[in-house]
Amino acid sequence: MKLKTRIFWRAIPLLHNLTVLKSKAARNRKMPEYYKQSEKHFYIQKHCSNILKHLNVELQVEGFENIPNGPCFLTPNHSTYLDPLIIVSALWNHGDGSKKSKPATFVARNEVQKKKMIKKIAELIDTFYIDTNKPKDALAILREFGQYVKRNSTCGVIFPEGTRTKDGKLQTFHAGAFLTAQSTYIPLVPVTINNAANALDKNREGKLVVTVKFHPVIRPQQFQTLDKKDFAEWIKSIVASSYIDQTITSSETIKNTFSKR
Repeated sequence: MKLKTRIFWRAIPLLHNLTVLKSKAARNRKMPEYYKQSEKHFYIQKHCSNILKHLNVELQVEGFENIPNGPCFLTPNHSTYLDPLIIVSALWNHGDGSKKSKPATFVARNEVQKKKMIKKIAELIDTFYIDTNKPKDALAILREFGQYVKRNSTCGVIFPEGTRTKDGKLQTFHAGAFLTAQSTYIPLVPVTINNAANALDKNREGKLVVTVKFHPVIRPQQFQTLDKKDFAEWIKSIVASSYIDQTITSSETIKNTFSKR
């Protein structure tokens, strides 16, 4: 069955999950103290996982044990709008009592706010937005983001490529994420996401298996004195060590108007 057919038959449960998240985000805006942090992250993880399931995306997670219990940064490669859902779901224990779910906080580009549904849901877990055309302002927001991650002991997710891949290969890893890790003295976990680029290709057939690999944690002592470009290249090489180049068929990526920097 093609994805577009599956979406047709799963339209109601898909809309249900989106509507639940939207309503909880609306309540959170009106009454910021209504939900505990753990509740907000649980709702996001549960319903994002459900959405992936309805889209026939199966996750295989490796290295979950590498994520520290305290604050950390995650630096995954980026190839689809579903990557935040993929990361959120990968951080959930899915009822496995031997694992502890990890809360995520995201940095996104300003353009994402144009998608109203995404923006409203993202507010539930305090997403930070940066304007890449204003580097100084972006660095200030990244510092604020880093302090939030440290204060709330979340997994701060930054896509260091800054946008989705245009050709199925890894793009340049930009320095902002790594400066933030150095300035806040927070551990960093490189993350490789494989086979996700065509997750929203409506003509794809059957189940899509996406792998998420959390590499061993890198402690601040290991990177504190590194040049920012060397630091970025080092992390890219770790992500690349497990990455498999993808052939793009999804119009989501082919028509990606946010790829120009």
